[in-house]
Amino acid sequence: MIEAFGETKSVAEWAEDPRVVVAPNVFLRRIQHGWTTESSLTASVSSSRGKRDGNAMQFEAFSEKKTLREWAQDERCQVSEMTLRKNIQAGIPMEQAFQYRRKPGRHFIGAHEDFSGEVNELKAALHMLANGGELWVYTSPDMNRISLIHKDARHTITNELFSVMTDQSYVMKAFETDTIKNFELTDEGHAAAN
Repeated sequence: MIEAFGETKSVAEWAEDPRVVVAPNVFLRRIQHGWTTESSLTASVSSSRGKRDGNAMQFEAFSEKKTLREWAQDERCQVSEMTLRKNIQAGIPMEQAFQYRRKPGRHFIGAHEDFSGEVNELKAALHMLANGGELWVYTSPDMNRISLIHKDARHTITNELFSVMTDQSYVMKAFETDTIKNFELTDEGHAAAN
């Protein structure tokens, strides 16, 4: 469930809201990267990418507001525009993002790349989902991966456990693209988690 504009709705319900101008996978990714809920739902993709038409999103630092492109050209910024964008997307505070360079082998906070093993128990998976976890199914011609993202770490779930979760109606699909499906807990899933 996502709260915005004084309302709480599921991902699927927000996708139908006329105020939302981006696809569910876009606003979920933005929320994961530290955007405010309202801006993640209402900022168009073109403005968030910094088009040169004057509608580019402004970021505040040192009591000034500029686009990321303008900040990257500022003498106080010690990283490239691409690194600055990645730092902001990873949730690094603006003024620290001017200095931070990723070290080899390290992952950004919020990038969900740290692998933490496999979850084999139904109760554990449901508990993680009930406490802020996200369930993602990635499918491509050469790969099928079920990931439970919890506290900035990725855990895998077996196909068997995922089947139990769907067969028992503990999770339901919130949205999908050609390669990604996102599932959220149902009321039955919340009850079973406790």
